[in-house]
Amino acid sequence: MIKGKNYAIKLCCISATVIAVITTVVLVTLAFTVFKRHDPDLVLYPTGLAKLQLDDFITEDTITSEMVMSIRNRNHGSFKFENTTSHITYDGELVGWVPILADTIPEQASMNITAYATLRAKKLRENPKAINDIVSGSLNLTATATMRGKMSIMGIKKKGSVYTECHMTMYISEIPIRGDSWCWTKLEI
Repeated sequence: MIKGKNYAIKLCCISATVIAVITTVVLVTLAFTVFKRHDPDLVLYPTGLAKLQLDDFITEDTITSEMVMSIRNRNHGSFKFENTTSHITYDGELVGWVPILADTIPEQASMNITAYATLRAKKLRENPKAINDIVSGSLNLTATATMRGKMSIMGIKKKGSVYTECHMTMYISEIPIRGDSWCWTKLEI
């Protein structure tokens, strides 16, 4: 009888150890593959530039232009962010802003956010370097934003932030005015 009990206890311990090892291997594999944090992709489309004219930069104090931010969340969790403001700079000096309303970006999905950029054209005209760029027909701007919020993966919520920096060139001498941009993003949880 004692011999049978020892065998059953050994079998139970070996089974528990095997199950614990398999579970650990599965969880570690998931942590390094499926649940690995990915930085989001961001593309900025300055859709409202076509409605502007070179004269607007010379005569107006402020200029408002529509833009669409296309964000692709590559993570296996949604990201719910708070209201934030993107700051637009020229040559390191604040020349505009873009209010971004709170929203949720679903897991492994893309979404477009429409926002309106306000540029202080008067502030640009006060900068001699900007005057030269406006006359030459192109203007380089940088927009930065920090989107604070919560990442939700399988019901577990963690605070996080997405840092973005977009560089945009506006070709203001062309008709219609157009722009090119490239963005850098970083997700921290």
